[in-house]
Amino acid sequence: MSGMILKATDLDYSDLEKFGRITIDHTSRGVEITVDGFQFASGGTCREHNTKALAWARDVLAAKISANALVPGGFITSIADMDQDELDAERAKK
Repeated sequence: MSGMILKATDLDYSDLEKFGRITIDHTSRGVEITVDGFQFASGGTCREHNTKALAWARDVLAAKISANALVPGGFITSIADMDQDELDAERAKK
């Protein structure tokens, strides 16, 4: 990423290596978004890192919104590094 203007390629998170956490909170200063724990193959700046993580979150949330529009009250989850047996065991716990 060069300069201050983001390009479409700056939103490409295909080099995501480790999922992290995005926290949205409302404080006395307004809405705050905290990004932590994400790892990407390309180094980049903090701004690039946060942009990729937020683009990932945007797509996950868009999928959730679409699922709820199709099946109100429906449930969608994102899972990585888990095979079907592990997923079935996790679902059985609920």
